[in-house]
This record gives sequence, C-alpha cells and structure tokens, in this order.
Amino acid sequence: MARFIAVIHGWFVSSNGFNVVELNASEREEAEKEAVFLCHRRAATFDKCAHVVIEIGEAEILRTPRKLTMRERLMGRTNQ
Repeated sequence: MARFIAVIHGWFVSSNGFNVVELNASEREEAEKEAVFLCHRRAATFDKCAHVVIEIGEAEILRTPRKLTMRERLMGRTNQ
C-alpha cells in the first residue's frame, strides 16, 4: 500500500515556510487532490502557495524534530 506526504510552501515577498503533511490517500491521484485542497486552504489573498506530493515507503515515518540542546543553541547546530 502506497503512502504519501505533501510538502506545501507558501510565500508573499519572502518565504512563509514549509508544511509537511501525511496524506490519507491510497492512490497518487487522491493524494494530489488532497494536496491541492490543503494548498488552497493555506493560500491567502496575496500569498502564493505551491505543493509537491511524495510517495514514501512503509518503513519511513514522519518524526517531529528534537529540541536543540543548550550547547547547540549557543554554539550552533552541526549536521553530522
């Protein structure tokens, strides 16, 4: 069974950030429709919005990022 996520990006003059949402669709076409709906909900009068639907494997999960330690906050986070 395929699983999908949508990455939604909003911007006006500068970026408003990205949202990553796990979709409840089982087929690519359903996932696209759900992503368009979510993108339309996020769009405002002057803001623009774009989305990408990505198929993910069964073993992959969406995890919330961990909080930075005090050392990482002061010295900067290093990606290892």
